[in-house]
Amino acid sequence: MTRLIAAVIACLSMAGVSRAAEPVLYVEDPVLLGQLEKMGYAFTDIFGNDGDGNLQALYAEAPAYRALADTITGDVGELRREIEAGGRPLREFTAAETGRVMDMRWLKTNVARFRLVGVVNRLDRRDFHDLLGEGGCGEVRLVYRLAYAFRKGGKGKLLSSRMPFNFNAVFDVKPDADGGCVGVAGRWSPAIDENVDAGWLAGGPLDPEALSFRQLELNAQVVRFPSGQEPEFGGQAVYLMRIFGIDGETVTERTLENTPDSARIAADAELKARLAAYVAENAAAIDMGVYQVPQEFLAKKVVSWSTFGNARAANHPFGAIFDPEDFAGVDLAGGKLVRSPKALLERLDNGTCQGCHQAGGTAGFHVIGLDDEYTSPLNRVQVGISPHLHAELPRRAAWVNAVREEREPNRFRPLSFAPKAEWLEDGTFSYEPADAAAACITGEDAPSFGEAWSCGQGTQCTTLAAGGEKTIAVAQCLLPAEAPDMFSGHPCLAGDVTTATTLPFKDRFSLTQFTAFAEKASPSTYTCRPPRIGVPGGMAYRQCNVKDRAFAGFKPGAAMPREICGLTGGKAFDLCVSTGDFDKCLAGAVMRGNRAACSADHFCRDDYICQAFPGDTPNVKKVKGVGFCSPTYFVFQMRIDNHATPWAKGPAIAGASRMGGGEEPTYRSIEVDGDPDDLW
Repeated sequence: MTRLIAAVIACLSMAGVSRAAEPVLYVEDPVLLGQLEKMGYAFTDIFGNDGDGNLQALYAEAPAYRALADTITGDVGELRREIEAGGRPLREFTAAETGRVMDMRWLKTNVARFRLVGVVNRLDRRDFHDLLGEGGCGEVRLVYRLAYAFRKGGKGKLLSSRMPFNFNAVFDVKPDADGGCVGVAGRWSPAIDENVDAGWLAGGPLDPEALSFRQLELNAQVVRFPSGQEPEFGGQAVYLMRIFGIDGETVTERTLENTPDSARIAADAELKARLAAYVAENAAAIDMGVYQVPQEFLAKKVVSWSTFGNARAANHPFGAIFDPEDFAGVDLAGGKLVRSPKALLERLDNGTCQGCHQAGGTAGFHVIGLDDEYTSPLNRVQVGISPHLHAELPRRAAWVNAVREEREPNRFRPLSFAPKAEWLEDGTFSYEPADAAAACITGEDAPSFGEAWSCGQGTQCTTLAAGGEKTIAVAQCLLPAEAPDMFSGHPCLAGDVTTATTLPFKDRFSLTQFTAFAEKASPSTYTCRPPRIGVPGGMAYRQCNVKDRAFAGFKPGAAMPREICGLTGGKAFDLCVSTGDFDKCLAGAVMRGNRAACSADHFCRDDYICQAFPGDTPNVKKVKGVGFCSPTYFVFQMRIDNHATPWAKGPAIAGASRMGGGEEPTYRSIEVDGDPDDLW
């Protein structure tokens, strides 16, 4: 299975290389994607605009984009008022320990664009389209991410970064002439002598004549609370999720698939009863993961919350409407996955927008994209997809292959936090054991589910965050507390999340330490770093020794060690974290420290991201393809706040004197060599 995934990923990320006829599932190579943008697949092409992509011009020239940007700005303003009324001030730019909100000027500035960061094959979405009587052959998705590039005051270093603000352009795939999808599936599978390059994609699976625009989906971080303000959770973030229809200059708000408007339904007994009846009558389809909740129940706008997203009641909209007892009379004994009312609610919540993105996602996303040459070495990711998408690739490959070969595909969808599985031609599958720190279902909750998986590598399923009786606990495959093979990056704190009766940012998380008990960090023992410095769940930590710095444990052909001497910070960095001036921290206090190792096959735990080593790290060639796990908001491109701005006069930097005088931040985390015109 690992060889299959490696072949598929290589096919997608290496333009101009011949590969066998495995289906292309996900294209992530920045150079190839840049070529596609020049061939009619740029964000501006969605709006019929032929400009250079800068958002100031797009806002002025494209009425549909202007309407969309204004709607999002209104949504963020409404959310800001709600949060501030709850007692939390929000600022666009601040060094104080206070909430941060996106500066909406980014959506209409000439230094920002939405860059194509991924092309996703979703022919398997035909299963959902069939339920609506639409026919067709599923979907293709083009994922765009907000990015900027400019020089401060028109001079000096180029400041360039991406931001956690994604649009997903969804296109329906037209069927073959005979109404089937055999030919369509075949177009995604290159012949042995074909190269997967921009020309192959544009002339084959992405042929505009074979696609029709369906909708534009938004997933954007819009508010963030720093760890100093949220010391239990290690910080919190809020993501806005929307779907828009676009027809010429007209923009419509569409409902979110399988995502109920929980507040409206909970207040309407008749509507709630109808939804309960739908769930009971469609329990078998829900068990399989292929269902369509009727539109009358659906929301048009939701927000999701992190960290520990799956333990947060705000990400469980069905749980806000129903209790497990409401489905006590439903026969679930024969379910493939769902064997109890509690599991039924978890399955429903996991199928919502916020449920899926906060369980198996990376910083609330499934597609982040790889960095191009204009990204600062201190701001780069090693892996551009989420654990969920990685685990999904074998299933999607099996689905496309089955359709291409005129076999019936297996239509079952695992939970979004399940590990990858081997999907066989006879329609069966089996999960691989989950990696260390990967998600699992604890023994207490396991009987509620049928198809499950085990923990591998000497780990056991351990609860990290219990979220209440309605939801399953957030658990990970962890080492026993006194295990001799403890590693840096391993969680060291667990507890119970208490849901606030008002706004989710008021949720509380009581914590208890369960491992890494050394009083001080050393090269030989593990101490527990607390979440108040920005490490959710705490982090076992051992200092790097000489061998660690030389990457001595990484040998060709050998298994990847669990920890690696990555980048971290010392006391100066901790001080900077407390002030929020992250870029200055990177400029003056980057040090070495052990972190969990990660790669395209071994992912970080929830609320962490695989960060890339700068190219000038000593001995870095020995660990090609390997990164280190950082808290997601330590990577500057995964934060919506405190970026350098091109505004003529930006907000004052509160607390600058605490960082040595009031000077402008150095922004080393986003500095690169280059010219903005070359970038676009």
